[in-house]
Amino acid sequence: MVDTVTDLDRLVVMDEIRQLMAWYVYHADHKEWGKLAGLFMPDAIFSVYGPNGELFNEFTGPKDIEETITKSVGSRQAIHHLFSYTTVVHSATSASSVVNMEDLIGPPAEGEEVAPFGDVQFKTMHGFGHYRGDFVKTAVGWRISKLVQTRLKIEFTH
Repeated sequence: MVDTVTDLDRLVVMDEIRQLMAWYVYHADHKEWGKLAGLFMPDAIFSVYGPNGELFNEFTGPKDIEETITKSVGSRQAIHHLFSYTTVVHSATSASSVVNMEDLIGPPAEGEEVAPFGDVQFKTMHGFGHYRGDFVKTAVGWRISKLVQTRLKIEFTH
């Protein structure tokens, strides 16, 4: 059976994916790591790459995502901006998207030990790149099944 998606359904899915990613960055910026992790499927994979294609980190499942991001961000202030979306609706329950992004991670609190970004220990980080995501619709709404963050450029202060 062929899964046909009407133009109206396609627009609704595209907007729901935008909303999901908007909640992702909202939760990140407010350090709501449990809520952020709850946007992922139980077997989701989240990979983070640097400007030279180097894998900085990879997480599997909501618990790993929550724990790792909590350790790496700590008390730092994160600020995310999402820009243009190129979303492909594969079916009523499957979509993928590329989202242009910019993020800024502020300095840690005085004396706080936080995990480095790859091998880099930094005071602040300003990144520019993309999120590439695969999404599935579940009984509770759209969830992220795979998210790949690639940065084209990163500016660090030490």
